[in-house]
Amino acid sequence: MSQVRVFRGATVHTADDPAVLPGGEVVVRDGRIAEVRAAAGPVPEGAEVLDLAGAHLCPGFVDPHVHLGVFPEGFANEPKDLNEMTAPVTPQMQAFDAVWPGDVAFAKARAAGVTTVCVLPGSANVVSGTGVVLRTVGRDVERMARRNPACLKVAFGHNVKHSHGVKRGRAPLTRMGIAALFREAFEGALRYEQARILDPAKPADAAHEVLLLALRRDIPVRAHASRSDDILTACRLARQFGLRLIIEHGYEAHLVLEQVKAAGAAVVFGPGFRNCGHSEELHFDFAQTKLLDDAGVRVAHMTDHPIVPVGYLPLQAGLSVRAGMAPDRALRLVTHHAAAILGLEKEIGRLAPGLAADLVVLDGPPLEVASRVQSTWIDGEPVYRAGDPLPVPGAAFA
Repeated sequence: MSQVRVFRGATVHTADDPAVLPGGEVVVRDGRIAEVRAAAGPVPEGAEVLDLAGAHLCPGFVDPHVHLGVFPEGFANEPKDLNEMTAPVTPQMQAFDAVWPGDVAFAKARAAGVTTVCVLPGSANVVSGTGVVLRTVGRDVERMARRNPACLKVAFGHNVKHSHGVKRGRAPLTRMGIAALFREAFEGALRYEQARILDPAKPADAAHEVLLLALRRDIPVRAHASRSDDILTACRLARQFGLRLIIEHGYEAHLVLEQVKAAGAAVVFGPGFRNCGHSEELHFDFAQTKLLDDAGVRVAHMTDHPIVPVGYLPLQAGLSVRAGMAPDRALRLVTHHAAAILGLEKEIGRLAPGLAADLVVLDGPPLEVASRVQSTWIDGEPVYRAGDPLPVPGAAFA
């Protein structure tokens, strides 16, 4: 027998059109959204009705760039699983293999209404490995996964130079070295592909096979690039190899907007709430999300957790409102746009029939700093209710 829930009477923020339905209603059947109504309608037989009068309902928030589970909280002296810095090119590494669902950050995400995250390797390497999109509930990464592999992480600029050239005395020490190693890796994958065509018995190579996924455009390349010169290098290399490009951080993307648009690149912007550590972060401004969105660039916010706590994701979109963006458009930065960048726009990110019932109930508008999450739902099931205690580190499983 199917399970039906009716979320009734809230101000419904769809992250779709129409954007807001005062006194609307969402019908959920077996974990999927069955109907979105502008007013109360007939209640299916046997349905559970949740009276949300005075509350606000929106899609679950989506953070497209985090390190939950690979950089767990509360273990300061324990080596992290973020960066495989034994070599600067490690495409065969999978964040999937390192995620620990016991990280208390997953519970904090649910408490803030964050229902989906993309966990990426770090930015120490020129090519770091593949990311995975996860639900924020569960103890088995395979069951939590929405998409794996979701993307290939690459990086340009300060982090790579510092991690290898400065700290380990090996290439790359410069931006020239980063670009050269990037080209060597992808050119090597193309040579490997040709060799395998000529000799099908040639043994498979895991690193080259991952690079071929990107070269065939089966997965996008997520490029850590903050400064405009690094963004342009990423665009140039994506053009050379025919890659699907997503710019991560993108603090100076507005300075090279024409080239970003020509590359067809999306931008995962942020994180905010941090001091400027070096030249790559000088031009961060929340007003840039409106500028990029106005120009037709697909843009979303990220926290880069633990750089910024994952629970602050909706507040960053709220600061885009303060910088001039309409609230309904800003909500899409952390719902529909983020889902689309992850290739999951037909699964999550909006309140629309057929999509997963990932929902957040709040006592006020979704992006206002005073609003509190009352409950969070993933696939139509409650995963957080106001008042639930947060687990201690190491005991964070649902």
